[in-house]
Amino acid sequence: MSPDELTLRDLRVQVLAERRDGRLVKLPAHFHERLARLEQGLEQARDAAREDEQRFQRANSDISKLSDLKLELHKHRERKLTRLAREKVNGQQPSLEAVTEQEREFLESVASVIGQHRQKLLVRRAAPEPAAPVAKPEPKAKPAPKPAVPEPEPAAAAPADIDNSEALLVRVLEDLPTFTGLDARNYSLKANDVAHIPLYNARMLLEAGKVERLEEEA
Repeated sequence: MSPDELTLRDLRVQVLAERRDGRLVKLPAHFHERLARLEQGLEQARDAAREDEQRFQRANSDISKLSDLKLELHKHRERKLTRLAREKVNGQQPSLEAVTEQEREFLESVASVIGQHRQKLLVRRAAPEPAAPVAKPEPKAKPAPKPAVPEPEPAAAAPADIDNSEALLVRVLEDLPTFTGLDARNYSLKANDVAHIPLYNARMLLEAGKVERLEEEA
């Protein structure tokens, strides 16, 4: 057997390593291509053993083991990739060295969904205030005309979406990577810096424990 070929034992060892390590484990080179060749080889062995019941059952058992190991490996990695996506949305810089090309699209998609979900929850549209009714002037009586009731001034319009200019005063607890705020400005903050940053970004950093609040939200 070529040293480049993957075996069920190799796959089992990889799954055990992924299960034990809290971080995403770096896969061997060309892992997914080798896994596909292993699966194809087991299926060919099963097809060739249809006339031999014992060999056929053994080949079927190997294919079943392969499916179980693949599923467990992907479950562990998807859980860790989701955590990396959450750290990315929080403004951290997680190590992506162990993320494969096939997994990078999944990571970016999850990060996008988390970011959009948080924005919907935290950046809410203010409910409009009911407009005050405008009183109509009463008709003037001929004998004793009455003055018309003055119209009240129109109510002030309620704010629409949370203004991008809303900001929160915070103290930075550790050096942060440069990020673009909801106000489209770039922020490069270091530990102990005191700065006003957009409300949405401040909430994200507070949740991640990267900053502390110096003033209450308006």
